[in-house]
Amino acid sequence: MARARQLQRGRDAALRGRVFASISRLSTGRRRQLVRHADEEEDMERRQNDDSTHFGMSLIEVVLVLAVLTIIVTAALPGLAEIRSAAALGAASSQLKGLLFRCRAYAILNSRATAVVFERHRDGSWRCFIAVDGDGDGIRTRDIHGLIDPVVGEVLQLDVDSAGLGILQNEFVPDPSGRGRLRGDLGDPVRAGRGNIITFTPRGTATPASIYLTDHRARMRVLRVFGGTGRVISRQWRSGWPEWKPVGL
Repeated sequence: MARARQLQRGRDAALRGRVFASISRLSTGRRRQLVRHADEEEDMERRQNDDSTHFGMSLIEVVLVLAVLTIIVTAALPGLAEIRSAAALGAASSQLKGLLFRCRAYAILNSRATAVVFERHRDGSWRCFIAVDGDGDGIRTRDIHGLIDPVVGEVLQLDVDSAGLGILQNEFVPDPSGRGRLRGDLGDPVRAGRGNIITFTPRGTATPASIYLTDHRARMRVLRVFGGTGRVISRQWRSGWPEWKPVGL
């Protein structure tokens, strides 16, 4: 009996030892887990701080880039406006020159006097179109309105606010012929004798004329029609130039 109790006490002691060891091991693992969790929280906080720092630097960089772009755009705006006005003037000149060429070709091919007619609206804008002599007495304004001299083809509108017909005021605009300053009525950009009609004949001759266009800023162009040949040439001028120059030079 005494032997049995001694064995039982030995087993109880061994069991308590295993339990205490297990508890000890569990506590050590828990402590390690807590330490690991604390390290992870510290790493996360460090990364958040790093991200905040990088984000702040990105904002500064964005502000600097915007400032630089603002300076560049501000410096480029005058140049862009000049490019746009020059392009608009070139387009208006090309359209009008094409209309003159078509008028001359129509007169020769159809053996009928044909004219480019310019009409000015009350707001200062212009329109021009091709009209054909319908009764053999030349192209006349009253015959156009009476539908005796028919209008053929497109009607070209030249607005007053954009590049179109006009002569720069308060500028020393030279005469395209090279004879000093441009004279006459500076409010009349169509110089075709006493009227605003440039007639081409079946023989290829034409009404001598000079048609002035401007961008209303600092540039001008002139289309000159030579009477003996009906040839049309284009010249350009800008504020400060002493003379007119061929287009493209």
